[in-house]
Amino acid sequence: MYKYGVNLLLWTSYFTQNNLNLFPLVKSLGLNVVEIPLFSPEKFPTKKVKKELEKYDLEACGCYGCSADADIASLDEDVRKRGIERFKLAIDKAHMIGAKKIGGVLYKAGGIFTGSAPSNEEWTSSVNSMKEIAKYASQYDISICIEPVNRYETYFINTAEDAVKYCKDVGEPNISVLLDTHHMNIEESNFNDPIINTDHYLGHFHASENNRGIPGTGLVDWVQVYKALKQIKYKGRVIIESFYLGFGNIWKKVAKSPKILLTQGLKFLKSVEQEVFQE
Repeated sequence: MYKYGVNLLLWTSYFTQNNLNLFPLVKSLGLNVVEIPLFSPEKFPTKKVKKELEKYDLEACGCYGCSADADIASLDEDVRKRGIERFKLAIDKAHMIGAKKIGGVLYKAGGIFTGSAPSNEEWTSSVNSMKEIAKYASQYDISICIEPVNRYETYFINTAEDAVKYCKDVGEPNISVLLDTHHMNIEESNFNDPIINTDHYLGHFHASENNRGIPGTGLVDWVQVYKALKQIKYKGRVIIESFYLGFGNIWKKVAKSPKILLTQGLKFLKSVEQEVFQE
C-alpha cells in the first residue's frame, strides 16, 4: 500500500507556527505524510516544525514556487540570481525538517504570461538555474519534483511530456516529475499515457479531483490512474491536494470541511488501490 499524505495548502498558503496544530490532526485522520508550503522560507519555523514531525511520527516533503521577483527563468540576471538563492534557502529548510522531496511550479513564476510559448532563452535560463539548484540539493539527497500545471496557471510546462523534456535538459539525477491529476484532467487526453510515458521520472504524485473536491466524486478516472501507477511500479507517495482555506476565496468550498474531504477521499483512494493491486 502507498503511503498517503496531504498538502497543507488545504489549510494555509503560508505555513507559520500558528499552523503547528495541523500535525496531530493529520495523524489522527490516518495520513503519514505532510507536504508543507515553503513559499516563505525566510519566516519558516523550522525547529518547531521538526519537533512536531518527530512527535507525531510524520514524514515531510516540501512544496515551493518561484515568485515574480525571484524567478529562476527570468531574463533579468539579478532576478534570476535572487530566485536561485531563495530556492536554495527553501532547500535548506526542507533538509532541516528531514524532507527528501520538494515539488511544485519550481521552474518559472506562475500566473505570468507573455502571450507566446516559452522562448529558447527563457527555457535555457530556467534549465541552467535548475542545474545549479539541483546540484545544491543533491548534497542533502533531496529530489526536486517538477510539476506540470494547466495553461491557466503557466505557459511554461503544462504536460507530462513538457516536464520530462525539462528533466532531460537539466540532466541531474535528482530531478523528477510531479504529476497532479487535477492538471492532467485539463491538459492530457487520458490518465494512463502521461503516467506510463513519465515512467521512472515520476518522483511524486498528487491525487486531486478535477474540481479539487473529494477524490472519487468528480471526473478523474482513478482506476486508470492506479493501473498506470502499478504498471510503472511507482514507489513514491500519494498526496491529496485541495485548496479549502489555503487560497482564501479563490476556490469554492468543495466539501463541508477539510476533515471530511480527507476522510472520504483517503477511504476512496485506498479502496481503488486495493482493487487494482489485487487484480
